Amino acid sequence: MSREITTRGLVIGRRSAGEGSLRILLYTDALGLVEALAKSAREERSKLRAHLQEGTLGTYTLVRGRDVWRVTGAYKTQNAYLVLRERPENLEVAARVIGTVRQFVRGEDTDPYLFQCVAGFLEALPLLQQETVAQAECVVVLRVLSALGYVRSDITFAGLLDTRYDAETLEEVSRMRPALVRAINEGIAASGL
Repeated sequence: MSREITTRGLVIGRRSAGEGSLRILLYTDALGLVEALAKSAREERSKLRAHLQEGTLGTYTLVRGRDVWRVTGAYKTQNAYLVLRERPENLEVAARVIGTVRQFVRGEDTDPYLFQCVAGFLEALPLLQQETVAQAECVVVLRVLSALGYVRSDITFAGLLDTRYDAETLEEVSRMRPALVRAINEGIAASGL
């Protein structure tokens, strides 16, 4: 019995699978982290090829087969790396945040808040002033670790745990940065990863 689902997703990894196919590590809004097979996606004629690059955020159609998810469609996609190619510092930040998601998120367990934190960050990153990018990176990592239970959400950080990346939030992050960095480092140490 197969099951089809269409969900927002972020490609956080990929590797070759057989002749012309790909295995995609896709962090999704509806399913959490899934590994999906994209048949013939490495071939030039593939319509999915451009939508399955690492760093691509969009809407994906997945079909659950007996043993594996398969990617059957993608639309409204945007690759963060391509959007940021003119701003190498921001490109590095995007890669670090995607790497954080790949390192800490495990398995099919939906968390719409966590997905929106990461997606909102990647959507906001091209629009941020250069001097606020470090604050945005700090707060997105704090939110990821907090959602996964590695940073306790006490009253100190409560105002920063929504999904906004506006000027007011980033200014608050700037004022609290040493405490946030300490909390992030303690969370990473507590994770054991």
